[in-house]
Amino acid sequence: MRSQCLKTGAARAFLFLPAIFFLGGCATQTFAPEVAPEYVVVRDFTPFYRLGPQQSRGPDTSLRAGDRVKLLRREMGFSLVQLEDLRTGYAANENMAVAPPRPPEQVKQEAETAASKKRGGHRGDEGPLYSGPQVNDTPLPDRNVPPPDLNVEPEIVPKNIPAPDATPASRPKYRY
Repeated sequence: MRSQCLKTGAARAFLFLPAIFFLGGCATQTFAPEVAPEYVVVRDFTPFYRLGPQQSRGPDTSLRAGDRVKLLRREMGFSLVQLEDLRTGYAANENMAVAPPRPPEQVKQEAETAASKKRGGHRGDEGPLYSGPQVNDTPLPDRNVPPPDLNVEPEIVPKNIPAPDATPASRPKYRY
């Protein structure tokens, strides 16, 4: 009887071994922005979420077909991407495909614009580089912040309040 239980336990472990390897393959992949692979959006009006697809409001913007993004972290369903204006957020994996390589002239132009971005320049005729605050970059307040001055009047307390242990002036007139 005992050897049969051991055989059953070994068989169960042998059956769950492929499941463990399969789940290990579902781990996220993370890339640095400099070496992140480029993807292209394949559907118009692809929702783009700054905080994630389950944020309390709807998508922050939508991406057009043909927009290039850098894949920073590949996850199941939605991946963290970086747009060309350096905003980061989440887009659906099903709406993206691996981007074809850029022509050499375009790669050289992008290197020059990346250098100007680091200097705080503009992106040619497309308008200024996005420089607004990102929600994740908001600094937390210091712990030693004094309480706000609310300009509240002090409570008015009458002066002749009897003490809690004082005896009443007369006996109550109750009957049982």
